[in-house]
Amino acid sequence: MLRQKGIRYTQVARAGRMDSAGVAVLSDTTNPGKVVSQGPWTLMDEMEENGTVPQYAGGHACSQKHKAFPIERLQVQQSGGQTVGKLFGYNADERKRAVKANKFQARRNEKAGYETFALDYPLLRLGWGREDVQGYVKDRLGIDMSKSYCPVCPFSGVCSPQPDHLKRLRKYPALAARVLRLEYLAMALNKSMSLYKEDTLFRRVTEDQNTEALGQFNARLDEEAWSVYRLRRAYTPGRRPECKTAHGDRCTKPECRDSSIKGTVYRSVETVRTGSRTEAGTFLHNAATALDRPVEHSTKSHGAGIDRVRTRVRPDPKAYGTVEDFYVTAPAGVQDKARDGFAAVWASMTAGQ
Repeated sequence: MLRQKGIRYTQVARAGRMDSAGVAVLSDTTNPGKVVSQGPWTLMDEMEENGTVPQYAGGHACSQKHKAFPIERLQVQQSGGQTVGKLFGYNADERKRAVKANKFQARRNEKAGYETFALDYPLLRLGWGREDVQGYVKDRLGIDMSKSYCPVCPFSGVCSPQPDHLKRLRKYPALAARVLRLEYLAMALNKSMSLYKEDTLFRRVTEDQNTEALGQFNARLDEEAWSVYRLRRAYTPGRRPECKTAHGDRCTKPECRDSSIKGTVYRSVETVRTGSRTEAGTFLHNAATALDRPVEHSTKSHGAGIDRVRTRVRPDPKAYGTVEDFYVTAPAGVQDKARDGFAAVWASMTAGQ
């Protein structure tokens, strides 16, 4: 249809992990013929390398980084300093999203020093909800329009019709297996890192009896390389509210910290050993013997089971100013990484232990 109307259709993606890598233009034509499925650096690439899933509490940071960034970077580059009009398909049931988008855009305009984008919401102006849009498309084009789903989106577990989402996962079992593998990896490194806020994708797919996706997920775990990772986290206490009022944005005085308030979490992940799943498991058990610590096999947080050996345990998960240190087996591929300042914070918090 775009070809028939001669409409320019541009497909863009991030060119790399860092913003400085810029934008990769995958296609830019008025005669489009192919949808490019992925660019040089995808959200899944980033999540698998970090060993994490997108965060529910983080808003739509992943969407901003992997969708808004390449689109807007290209548009600004080609606008010649003019304001770009942007239409959003938020429907009448999504007014809060429009309010939030306007707020963020106002900040970006202020930072840029001019109105970079003028946002408009035609479906809101028409008062059309999702069913109205689906009916319109059906009447005009004869198409039953499916809802788009990012399979690794944490909001799909709370904001979308679950039967539709689970149906999509049954249609694409290999993709479902990849997301199941990512969730397992993330929860091995952090037991609280499930895809959904208070639930796991694994449990939902199991309950849905999606045997094809589960079979491919288990096959991936058995066939690919595994690693033994060492995870260290330092949970610093947060600043008291009165400190922020009295001392501004920064303060390092210990007396201004409260162990009941969460501060910054400093994480370090290191790959200790890589091999087959069996080899990684054997190494972990041998390490447990050498450290005189038990191997904890837990299915409580993830039904597939995760093996850990803990050397430092937080006495209270709601108390801060504490550390944890453990070894865990999980699929290989997570890059060694430590938050800036980790070494100094870790040394300070473990001194004398």
